[in-house]
Amino acid sequence: MRTLLTGILLALALALLGCSDRPAVSDVELLTPRPFGYVIGDEIQHRIRIETRNGVKLQAGSLPRQGALNRWLNLNDIKVEESRADGGFHYTIDLTYQVFYAPNEVKMLTIPGFNLVLGQGDKTAEQAVPAWPFTLSPLRELAIRLDDTGEYKRPDAMPPALRTDGPVLGLLVAGLIAVASGAGLAYLYGYLPGLPRRSIFKRAGGKLARLSGQELEQGLTVFHEALNALNRQPLFKHKLAGFYRQHPQYRQLGDQLDWFFNCSNRYFFAGEAEPGPEALGRLRKLCAACREIERGSK
Repeated sequence: MRTLLTGILLALALALLGCSDRPAVSDVELLTPRPFGYVIGDEIQHRIRIETRNGVKLQAGSLPRQGALNRWLNLNDIKVEESRADGGFHYTIDLTYQVFYAPNEVKMLTIPGFNLVLGQGDKTAEQAVPAWPFTLSPLRELAIRLDDTGEYKRPDAMPPALRTDGPVLGLLVAGLIAVASGAGLAYLYGYLPGLPRRSIFKRAGGKLARLSGQELEQGLTVFHEALNALNRQPLFKHKLAGFYRQHPQYRQLGDQLDWFFNCSNRYFFAGEAEPGPEALGRLRKLCAACREIERGSK
């Protein structure tokens, strides 16, 4: 009976301490790249995946320290990711090694292994990470080969030449667009010498701007000449309907043009006139409105 009780208590103690027959690690995996084709200065990536049971955790102090591991191998970086998995933990450990060995011929080297310590309370266990052999190649052959032209070399492949027709074509298209835009603006603003009808009211506006308020006669004459030039023949009030058919864009100024012809008829034929400064100001505004239509702004 006493022996049985002692056995039961021992089993309970082992269960409470998490000491069971199941191992602390349920899965471990070392992922490595190719073990050949490296030269001095290359970096080598290793990844370790570990899954533990029963809340067993990795002891961070058992990880290799970043820095020089020996005279030719450095551990440049180490990253650890931890997540919970089925009552235990899942660890992903990324190691970045860099080699500084300069061999004279292809040489077999080994990244040293190490032990990871896993613990739960006062209990600990170790998981071995094996050493990893690989081959390192020299940058240049020890025995230099010669051919008929001298030293045997293996140069890098020449990069392909860049095509230049694309930028040249783009430049030509941009130049044509710029010329067309400039010609369009010159046409709208009446700067082209072969198209005087696009600057009729521009010239008339310049002449009206130089007149004083007492020079209404000259102002009326200037505007008459502008209308006649646009109409290609003398324009009178009773011919405005035909003028609007030829130039419908000026129909919006019908009331102002009626005022102009009435003012002109009273001044030249009836001897009546509006105050010069006021009439000349209205005439300048009418000429400016005609100029906007001439430019295509209205």
